This record gives sequence, structure tokens and C-alpha cells, in this order.
Amino acid sequence: MKRAVVFAHYDRQNLVDDYVIYYLKALKEVAQEIVFVSCCNIENPEKLEGIVSHIIAEPHDEYDFGSYKRGFLYLSQRLDEFDELIFANDSCFGPFHPLKDIFDEMNAKDCDFWGITKNNFGYRKKPNHFFVKRPHIQSYFVVFKKNIFTSDVFRDFITSVKPEVKKELIISNYEIGMTEILIENGFNYQVYVNAYERINNITILKWRQIIQNNKMPFMKCSLPRLVNKNSTTVEGYQEIIKQVSDYPVELIENNIARIQYARKGRHTSPVWFKRAFFDVIAEFPFVIRKLIAIFIARCLPFIRD
Repeated sequence: MKRAVVFAHYDRQNLVDDYVIYYLKALKEVAQEIVFVSCCNIENPEKLEGIVSHIIAEPHDEYDFGSYKRGFLYLSQRLDEFDELIFANDSCFGPFHPLKDIFDEMNAKDCDFWGITKNNFGYRKKPNHFFVKRPHIQSYFVVFKKNIFTSDVFRDFITSVKPEVKKELIISNYEIGMTEILIENGFNYQVYVNAYERINNITILKWRQIIQNNKMPFMKCSLPRLVNKNSTTVEGYQEIIKQVSDYPVELIENNIARIQYARKGRHTSPVWFKRAFFDVIAEFPFVIRKLIAIFIARCLPFIRD
């Protein structure tokens, strides 16, 4: 099985972080070629030597799918050399488990493409703040078989990526749209982590449970960076990861310290209370959760990390 990876990268300080190097080395254990596509002019490309096969570093306004497009076009004349094509990005810490085990399990399943997780909900095709049922593979890690990535359908889709005025349009047209277009054209998919079907975005709302109980190999970077602090708590995440993996959690801590997301000295509620509170809130419908998140931000800051 010969695999190629297109890895999408962005860093506000134009650096390749150590957690990214760890991830790339894990990918190299299952893939023969890694095309590293950065949406910035990276200042330390020497860190990638001996790990990636090719570097594309150029600012663009097309988010991860713009980087996926550029990597795909670079490989486009050699696609027949590969059995599988992987799209992955730097929005996750991990992996917490060997990728080989995940690929062995997923390759035994009948599918044309697969991902680590799916989200059963998404923005309307004309985006607004309300979610509807739009099942889709989450685009931080997707694996395509040859019948997909050599098809005109896939080429037409990925080359159609262009700058969008809103991030919601990126999600609706490309992350969600990719799964919908492939399904409409007769391809089928599988998911590695099948859990919490009724909940929107389990990588955020049920991150702890899927790491502990479902062998989730990644943690979204936005969690310890406190982007989702009105929706969940991540306090004590180090212990959660150490329960299931020998992943060096200092890679996460060092990244958070470098980009100065860490907030110390604030009074917050006990960990047990925050976990119980947000676990209950996660079960509520999206509209109610949105209202509760606004209320928390304005009136209950002590509940947040």
C-alpha cells in the first residue's frame, strides 16, 4: 500500500512547531511521500528535512482546502503511483496511537474514503448560525482510495477551491460539500470513531470521552488554546492523554506557551463541576447550547477555563 500525504500548515509566527514534527513523523510511518503545504512563509524549514518530500510555502486566503488543492496539483501527474491519498492538517495534537493500527482497521472496511470523525450537522447551504442535518467527514484527516483521487469528480471539486468571504462558506462548500459531492457520485465512506451521533462536533463537545473510550488519536488544538471555553472544559487534559498514551504532552504545553494562549491566575470552578456541567450542556440542541454559551460568557465566567 503506497500512500501520499498532503499536509496543510499555518502558524501565526511562521514557524513549524515541534508538535507538527511529531505528527509528521507519525505520518511518515504509514506514507511514502509527504507534501507539506504552508499558508505562510515559514522561517525554519530546516526542521522538515528528512521528513517531508516537498515543501510549498506561500500565503493564500483559501484556508486548509487551498493548501490541499496546491498539494494535490503538485502530485497530479503522479497520482497513479499511489494507492491512497491522505489530507491532514495541523489543527490537531497527536496522534496518541500508532496510525498503522488505525489504517489496518480501516482498510478492512468496504469504503472509498474514510475519516477519523464525522459531524452529522453543519451550516445550511446558505450559511447562517443555525445547523441542519448535513453528515460529513471532518476534514482534518481524510483518506481517499485511488478510484476517488484519480476521478474527474474529485479533480473538479478540489480545483474549484477559491477564497471565500466567510469561514462558514469554507465549511459549507468544501468540508461539508466534499462529502456530499462524493456521495452524490456513488462513493461511500466509513468513520473510525463512531460515537454520539446526536451531538454536533464531538471533537469539541465530547473530546474527553472519545479519547478515553473510543481510541480517538487526536485532540483539536483549539481546545487547550481555550477557543472553546464557553462549550467545554479542558482543565486536566494532560492526565486524560496520559491515561491512554505515551504522547509527550509537553509538546502541547510548549505550543500553548509559545503562542500565549495560556491564562493563569484566574479563579474558576472545580474541575469535577466544570466537567459535569459541560457534559450535560453538550446533550442540548444546538440553538439552546448557543444561548447558554452566550450566557456563560457574559454572566458565568468562573465556569470557564
